Amino acid sequence: MVQESFPAVLYALLLQDLPESLLLSMAVFSLLNLNIRDRRVMFVGLLQTFTNLVRLLPIAFGMHSVILIISISVYTRLFTRTRLSNALLATLVCFAAIVTAELIYVKPLLSYTGLQYEEVFANPFLRAAFALPDMMVLLALALAKDYYNRKRGLVCRN
Repeated sequence: MVQESFPAVLYALLLQDLPESLLLSMAVFSLLNLNIRDRRVMFVGLLQTFTNLVRLLPIAFGMHSVILIISISVYTRLFTRTRLSNALLATLVCFAAIVTAELIYVKPLLSYTGLQYEEVFANPFLRAAFALPDMMVLLALALAKDYYNRKRGLVCRN
């Protein structure tokens, strides 16, 4: 496992975790038919950003993802009063979209650039650059579902 310095952690929080968390909360809100232009999206995203620091803990591989899935579901529940099961399902759909996107683009991108995964993970700027396709998928999901919700009049004022 790569040890990260404090400045690298801060850069990663600002460059990758903050935008990714905001887009993830937008996607979860849109899947729940909630208004993505609500300030609660920002609050959930900011809380999730700081929860991403769980990646620094020395716990088993994959447990970070479980903690992050549960945390954004709980934050969404706390801020919107939606059912926890619905928030968890929306979060799982978003994580499935992220995993699918990563399965498609990471290996070709690594071979194209000639970089190793450890190099990318150790550099917060490269890490943010490699996360851009994920963020685009989340943004597309959030905006497409929000457009559908508004077109059908499904947006809840929760």
